[in-house]
Amino acid sequence: MKNILTGFIVLIFISLHANGQLPQDTLYLKNGYNAVGKFLWESKEECRFKTSEGIYFSFSPDEIEKIVIAPKMIMRKVNPDTLSYDLLNLYRHKAVKLRNAGMILTIGSAGIFTLGVIVSYNMDKNGTGGEWGPAYPLIIGTLVGTGAFIVGVPLWTVGRSRMTKAELTLQKFNVVPENSMALGLGITIRF
Repeated sequence: MKNILTGFIVLIFISLHANGQLPQDTLYLKNGYNAVGKFLWESKEECRFKTSEGIYFSFSPDEIEKIVIAPKMIMRKVNPDTLSYDLLNLYRHKAVKLRNAGMILTIGSAGIFTLGVIVSYNMDKNGTGGEWGPAYPLIIGTLVGTGAFIVGVPLWTVGRSRMTKAELTLQKFNVVPENSMALGLGITIRF
């Protein structure tokens, strides 16, 4: 069981590391060599390339088959007031997904913690705690539940605030159709 927990933690850190990597340029030489890294500059006499390991290479343009430049990521803060109707709907759908993921993690964390307490209590009651004793499921439930709670609450909060901003901005696009008449509390009849 200890190996499974260690493997699970290692997989989480590997996935977090791989997710945070930026796209890199690829250099293809005519001799079959490929290098991944950052293309620095090119002139008539040479091309400079820095590999992902930090090694600088200088090549003649005659040696290079092709250079594939990775697309640049453009980071910008989205302002709902500047989006069109379609983009605003897309922004709202993404905010709803973010809010739902936060809700699931937050509520799921309580379930994981409760499950750890119940299993720990039953192991203690039956006397089958093993070498770790009945605290083993409680420790795992507390660690996983706390981690999910710490991630879930901010996701839920940010998603909810983005969704609210998008919905308020979408109200600006609501146009009352022609030949309609409002009745009572927001009821519209179209003719």
